[in-house]
Amino acid sequence: MATYSAQTDESALALLGRRMAAFRIRSNWTQAQLAEQAGVSKGTIERIERGDSVQVINLIKVLRVCGMLETFLAVFPDDSPSPMQILQMGKVKARKRVRSPRNNESDASAVAEKPVKYTAGDTAPKAKRKHNTPWVWDEDK
Repeated sequence: MATYSAQTDESALALLGRRMAAFRIRSNWTQAQLAEQAGVSKGTIERIERGDSVQVINLIKVLRVCGMLETFLAVFPDDSPSPMQILQMGKVKARKRVRSPRNNESDASAVAEKPVKYTAGDTAPKAKRKHNTPWVWDEDK
């Protein structure tokens, strides 16, 4: 993509006019047909293609007919606030991490899933394993 920052305003208008004329010719439209569809005068189309200054409203009408209005409007980005700006403005509540309770003894599924260690002759399970004893593979079997 070429850069056009060194061009004068007049040369930029002339380039736009040449490109619009080429687009119109590729589309097999006459200046009169394009002017009629856009609701502008034939002279307005001639001025655009010559690179002369025209009213912006007339340029927008012609761009709409050519199917280029969205491209023209995309030149400037949308000015709606970004998600971070919305968060900083306080319109959206900050999300908080929710953690499930760790050792909820009242939960029946948590109690049922805990392994119980029995020794020969005992009918009652032993108390919970002390934290200072190391864990051993298959100790719960």
